[in-house]
Amino acid sequence: APGYAALTFTGQRPVSGEPGQFVMIRGNWGSDPILPRAFSLVASGASGVVLVRDVGKGTSLLCHMKPGDDLFVLGPLGNTWTLPSADRTAVLVAGGVGVAPLVFLARELKRSGIPTRFLFGARTADDLPLREDIEDICTLHVTTEDGSVGHRGLVTDLLDGLLDDSTTVYSCGPHRMLEAVGAIAARRGVPCQVALESPMACGMGTCKGCAVIDPDGNFKYVCTDGPVFEAQRIFGGRHE
Repeated sequence: APGYAALTFTGQRPVSGEPGQFVMIRGNWGSDPILPRAFSLVASGASGVVLVRDVGKGTSLLCHMKPGDDLFVLGPLGNTWTLPSADRTAVLVAGGVGVAPLVFLARELKRSGIPTRFLFGARTADDLPLREDIEDICTLHVTTEDGSVGHRGLVTDLLDGLLDDSTTVYSCGPHRMLEAVGAIAARRGVPCQVALESPMACGMGTCKGCAVIDPDGNFKYVCTDGPVFEAQRIFGGRHE
């Protein structure tokens, strides 16, 4: 998709990541920018793959790297999605670059024989990176805010109609979208896991830049307590 890049890297060891985990990445470009960026893994194994959106100096440098360039990669970090039992259907809800860990999850669900439906919401048809990858894995439902492809509106418009007592929801994307997804799942009594997106400088709980506050007023750190959480533990039981 325009403005996005799938960055593939290899190292001295295989990348032993699992769906939901992330890595901290920076290029060998000196001291500007000095801090690494956090990226969810799209795939792992002999190579690792992350999705990068060109939104600033660091991500622009990453998007324009060439084969053979050096990277600093720390990880895999964080926890993983918990797969549903074989008698349930997984409903995956992605917004923007939040699609990355869900594509990884969709592949694992397919290998496990778990039926999967994928909802992908974007502003326009140009904001649907990895769309072809998803279509090769499972059933895809697309929404765009401008109606340029798929349903016109928000990704949450379609969610309620896909939920029943046998579904489990997994979601990653902007915080307000995750809150809405969690509210719909709570109202329907459906289990829901969300992967939070948050700026961070270390990925190991040192910088404290990725703190979120749970309904009980406790601090949770996206890097070490997450990035995957039960939606109710972050948003509480509030409904729409």
